[in-house]
Amino acid sequence: MKTKVTTLLILLSVTALLLSCGKSRSSKNGDGKPAITVKTKHLSDTSGFTMSNGERCTIVADATIDYPVTTATGASLDSLQRLFAAYVLESGDSLSLQDAMQQVVANSMHQYDFMSGPLSDAEAAEAAEAENQTTLKYVTSTRITPLYNQNGVVTFERVDVVKKNDKVTSVTHRYYSFDVETQTYIDVNRLFRDDAMADVCQLLKQQLLAQNNATGNEQLNDLGYFNVENITVTRNFYFDENGVTWSFLPNELAVEAVGEPKITIPYADLEPFLCDESIIERF
Repeated sequence: MKTKVTTLLILLSVTALLLSCGKSRSSKNGDGKPAITVKTKHLSDTSGFTMSNGERCTIVADATIDYPVTTATGASLDSLQRLFAAYVLESGDSLSLQDAMQQVVANSMHQYDFMSGPLSDAEAAEAAEAENQTTLKYVTSTRITPLYNQNGVVTFERVDVVKKNDKVTSVTHRYYSFDVETQTYIDVNRLFRDDAMADVCQLLKQQLLAQNNATGNEQLNDLGYFNVENITVTRNFYFDENGVTWSFLPNELAVEAVGEPKITIPYADLEPFLCDESIIERF
């Protein structure tokens, strides 16, 4: 009897210890507090020119950027801000964060350089003052915001919208995730084992079929999808409360009319394929 009581006490002690460890981990990674705080910066620029065919064109670029300024732990942000500039703002290593944000607008302006020919100073001044006579107007807007901001992880969403004469001609969504605790970029190799990538690709195919009520690739082809057999685990993903969502740019997985397909895989379905110390374990 004494042995049974002793054994029971040991089992109860081990159970209590395991529960305590579980609560401690949950408190660290699942407290729901924002991983970072941000500030917002708005930038814009406008230029006008006369094209070689004599038409006037006005180019407008604006960007509204939420950028990281503090972390929940109070750790230095130097590495995270450099990563933010390199990945989200697509800048070079030599630029400061402020210059990198300004470069977003400059890059939007320069994408139309091929349309303009050399202008004299007088022509340039005349074009700048003649917006009401514009025959073409291109507006590029960039919006960067934190989409997920918990569990020591932040995912930034970058939306770029292009309008021609007030009609939307292009929309793209890109996602960039960072481990705030280690101040590192989260690539797919921080999620899954190398030998499990093919299995995750298969999950993406199955989910794409299911969400389109399709039974095979031929039906997906009829809906505007192509190259489904070669679908890959791309870097364009984000986290939320339900799972990991992959977003595919226009013409990457489907024709432009379909837009940007999104495929969400629940965390539970991804669990068998996680690498050691996968970020997904925090969720």
